Amino acid sequence: MKYKPTAEDKRIIRKCAEKDAGKNRVEICASTRVSLVRDIKECPPNMNVAFLTDDGDFGDTDLWDNSYAWSDFTKGVELTDDGRGVFDFWVYSVGHWAQLETNVTAYYKDGKLVRVDGTGNPNMWEAK
Repeated sequence: MKYKPTAEDKRIIRKCAEKDAGKNRVEICASTRVSLVRDIKECPPNMNVAFLTDDGDFGDTDLWDNSYAWSDFTKGVELTDDGRGVFDFWVYSVGHWAQLETNVTAYYKDGKLVRVDGTGNPNMWEAK
């Protein structure tokens, strides 16, 4: 199911990324992950972790690539047929000495953003 994140989704994720990083401005990169237990030909790397695993902490996956731009996410992503999505974002400071600050993870259920977690900061935002 193709899904285009709403302006509100993007605002929430960005605010959580800035807060978790402790910065007023950040660069957000979407990552793709790969299954560590399923054949790569049958289960290729994906931006939506829900296609790779049902493990809540996605411990049976690993980072494949973290160089996707924020716009790769915001242009539209695939959710599972039942509307699930788990998206892992790498959050960097900006400027000459930019560095990785944190990660935030956005969770979708039934085609709606339901939660955003930060590194060591669960439930930064939760739908009411």
